Amino acid sequence: MSRLTRAIRFARHWHARAGVLAALFFLFLAFTGLALNHTDAFKLDRKKVDAGWLMQWYGLKSEAPTHGYLFESGYFIGDGERWVMDGRELSGVAGTVLGAVEIAGIRYIATAASLRLYQADGSLIDKLTGSALPALPIHKLGRRDETLVLDTAQGIYSSADGLTWESASSEGVVWAHPQVLPAKAAIDSAEYFAPSLPLERVLLDVHSGRILGRFGPFAMDLVALVLMALALSGIWIYLRSIRKRH
Repeated sequence: MSRLTRAIRFARHWHARAGVLAALFFLFLAFTGLALNHTDAFKLDRKKVDAGWLMQWYGLKSEAPTHGYLFESGYFIGDGERWVMDGRELSGVAGTVLGAVEIAGIRYIATAASLRLYQADGSLIDKLTGSALPALPIHKLGRRDETLVLDTAQGIYSSADGLTWESASSEGVVWAHPQVLPAKAAIDSAEYFAPSLPLERVLLDVHSGRILGRFGPFAMDLVALVLMALALSGIWIYLRSIRKRH
């Protein structure tokens, strides 16, 4: 058996085995690439991944909230992404919370640009923005007895129902501020504030190899070189077989 024949047999032997593994990897890359190419259609940037082991891999730790706004018979916790009231997440909300108070069974939650009114069960009564508010931006939210008070860029205003406003002073106003949460409230709401990442970010890191750390891209480069070697060896084997037949 000539040296060339042995080389061809060796190439075919390893080409077939490495080709199967490479094909599986190529299918994986094709799948993630296809998904990333249609991020908007699949809404990958809106879907969250919160698997505990994956968050630990990224170095993200889950920390139970310790502070929030206390009501007569409940609590509220809010950050820029999620709001939780009495262990239930409120939908369709966003923005940094400046204050939350409860007056006559109605819970008022303020951001710099809006004032939301909720029932105790979390049902949204109304959302006030723009001209429905006396002035913007809102700086603080508070109460004076049964009267709602807003501290805005143009002064302080009060309202008995959250709809009709008049100028007021800060005398006797109790401004809302975060307080230490009861232990049960902190535990019940912890799951809502667990770290998460957009699915798009995870797929990008997997596709590029960055999920493996700083050496991940080099591993992907190595795989790319293997794929190139397989392609070249496949072409060489094919050309040799054609020449042999002729």
